Amino acid sequence: MSQEKLMGSSFFNSRYFKLSIYSILGLFVLVVCFFFIISKTQLPDTEELENPKYEIASQFISADGEAFGKVFKYNREWLDFKDINPLIIRALIATEDKRYFSHSGIDFKGTARAIFFLGNKGGASTITQQMAKLFFTQRSKSFPKRIWQKLKEWVIAIEFEKRYTKEEILAMYLNKSDFLYDAVGIGAAAKTYFGKDQKLLAVEEVAVLIGMLKNPRVFNPIINPQNCSNRRSVVLSQMVKMDFLTKDEYLNKRIKPINTKNFRREIHHDGLAPYFRSELTKWLKKMLDEDKYRKPDGSKYNLYLDGLKIYTTIDTRIQKYAESSMQEHMSQLQTKYFDRWKGKDFMTYKADKEKIDLRKKQLIQMMKDSDRYKQIKSRHMTQVFGEITNLMDNPPLDDTDIFRMFEEEEHPGHLKKLLKNKSIDQSQADGYSTIMDSKQWPLLKKQWIKMQKAINISFNTKTRMQIFSYNEISGEKVVEMTPMDSIKYHLQHMQMGSITVDPKTGNILSWIGGIGHKYFQYDHVNSNRQVGSTFKPFIYSTAIIENALSPCFKVEDVKQCIQAHDPNFNLSSTWCPGNSDNKFTGLSFTLRQALKESKNSVSVYLMKEIGNVQSVKNLVGNLGIDKTKIPDFPSICLGTPELSVMDMACAYTAFANDGIVTKPIFVSRIEDKNGRIIYTAVPEQKRAINPAYNFVIVDMLKYVASIIQSKFKSEVAGKTGTTNDYKDGWFVGFTPELVISTWVGGDQEFIRFNTLSDGQGAVMARPFFEKLLLKIEADNRLGFGKNSVFMRPEEEMIEIDCSKYETALPAQGGEDAKSKPSDFDEEF
Repeated sequence: MSQEKLMGSSFFNSRYFKLSIYSILGLFVLVVCFFFIISKTQLPDTEELENPKYEIASQFISADGEAFGKVFKYNREWLDFKDINPLIIRALIATEDKRYFSHSGIDFKGTARAIFFLGNKGGASTITQQMAKLFFTQRSKSFPKRIWQKLKEWVIAIEFEKRYTKEEILAMYLNKSDFLYDAVGIGAAAKTYFGKDQKLLAVEEVAVLIGMLKNPRVFNPIINPQNCSNRRSVVLSQMVKMDFLTKDEYLNKRIKPINTKNFRREIHHDGLAPYFRSELTKWLKKMLDEDKYRKPDGSKYNLYLDGLKIYTTIDTRIQKYAESSMQEHMSQLQTKYFDRWKGKDFMTYKADKEKIDLRKKQLIQMMKDSDRYKQIKSRHMTQVFGEITNLMDNPPLDDTDIFRMFEEEEHPGHLKKLLKNKSIDQSQADGYSTIMDSKQWPLLKKQWIKMQKAINISFNTKTRMQIFSYNEISGEKVVEMTPMDSIKYHLQHMQMGSITVDPKTGNILSWIGGIGHKYFQYDHVNSNRQVGSTFKPFIYSTAIIENALSPCFKVEDVKQCIQAHDPNFNLSSTWCPGNSDNKFTGLSFTLRQALKESKNSVSVYLMKEIGNVQSVKNLVGNLGIDKTKIPDFPSICLGTPELSVMDMACAYTAFANDGIVTKPIFVSRIEDKNGRIIYTAVPEQKRAINPAYNFVIVDMLKYVASIIQSKFKSEVAGKTGTTNDYKDGWFVGFTPELVISTWVGGDQEFIRFNTLSDGQGAVMARPFFEKLLLKIEADNRLGFGKNSVFMRPEEEMIEIDCSKYETALPAQGGEDAKSKPSDFDEEF
């Protein structure tokens, strides 16, 4: 045996060789154990891997299939792989992981290259690893920890590959990625940066978004456009290398400027139907808090994170027509308002001291509700308020409380007077005393005085700001004015509340809650305002139903009184209301003509004939209105009840629908992100009025609206309403297919017109109805207005042809009298 063989044999038998083998085997076992430990202890559990957490935006979907709003913590739309633009997939693969479809979560070739070249020729992370990082790890600056995270990502990536198809992983990655500006996921990013659905993106736009995956801030087209352009070129060139793009296409696309003119960060008050979306969000939160609307595991749905699909009844086409009609009408009305008030101070005009003081208090409260005031108060008072809060539980530190303490210090005994007249209770008085006796009181006084000075300067110094404007496409303009003047400016804007309802289904097709949600958040659809003469059809209906009165029945236009202590009405003093012009003609009017001219005298006569208030309340209750809203006084016959646009729309569905009232609804169903139905609306209908009587009432309301009938294909009916001092203008109009309930007025009662010709419902609210219905009927896609006539009952219980009662009616006050525009006007 040669010496070399002996030496080789001795090496293999040596303890060094054995040690090397044992070391390699030990290292292998260690790696296997290491991966086993990670997979068992460091991985998310199986359920979390199989159902990774997505914070998906909930979507509002219209009756015509359009997604028109979202509620989100993270603005993300869920996209399935089949719905993703193929260009996005190609760009992603070419740029981030060209061997994606051939590896099992880890690209060992790429990893070796990254280690050898220290990452200078590309990273090693596969798309699956990047997704694992998005879901389950956060990047650490510590190198050892980063190695540990990398190993975890490897194991998680392998587990993902076991549980999902390659296509599912791509979709998950694109849905999870953050593109800044509240755009999470490729779907939201496409709409935010380019104003279009991701399916419509051009390849150069796709390249911008895929390029942002490396770092959405560094390569952002808004923040760093040059970096973004360079990165886009890299993506496009990678697509050329993968034969996803030709060289000529690359050269053409890379020089195109990045077009971000349609960039728009999604904000809740932007977009279609903002008032509806805001009210719907409130309703959904309340609904999802109920036990019967739970996830399969019993937990509550989170509207902002769980990707619910809320299928609404809103028709985006009708909603757009409603919003454009509102814009047209209200801009003209507002111009008239400012013209009428030019040179007058709305705070003091025809107001006594009590009213002036009240208006000032309302203005001050609006100032206190502003963000500017709250910021100044926080800056000056947070520290001392915190110290006092540590001293006692729930300290009285509202503005009113502080003013009371200042008054007590200046005029000792003030708090005792407040206690005596029960303006405060003993616990409040004790709280005031504790604060005033504390060492924080001098500091509180000092800071409060400083705050008042700062507020006075801030709110009375001119500054550049944005204010609401009808004349700008954006709905706002930049001006220089004091913050206090801006509060007064916005306060003087007339507001609107209106909904369009299908009387047969109850579906709310459009919703206008105000004139501009960014500046005026208060929704006027469900707010209660005096309804004026729009209530009178309920009085006439009760009289026709219970007293079998014909629309041709005549009543003299003379003073009508309900005597004090009448057992039917229990008034403490005699009540004798006048007509809107404070005149009585003495002429006889048919009920039909009296309703058209809103004769208060006839309404009071009918109230006396009915003999009680309860009968009217019962009818109103049957029409879907809460009877507790109706006062127990005969003055309801003139329209004193305070009701909402929603209330009136509901009640008038009965007139439009052959006497059947249909409760308005605005959501048809709700699904979770997996398509599981959470909620389905159940229409609520009931017979409220006999069809024969209903047809009589509708015929009267057709006569009331006859002045505008010639404009429309559909038969129209309706009633205007105006309240004292022209504070509220109403029109509830309807066809056999639609009910449109509309209110117009100021948020404060002193924001109003000063004359009947400007402030009546026929001027304030009816033009909106006309504009909207004309737009709806002109759109052949909607199909409204074709052969749209009110249903005539088979059996007519009351004759509505007044000519059959007598050969002629009086020329004055009767139906043969020539109708003038003022015939359709009235005052409460």
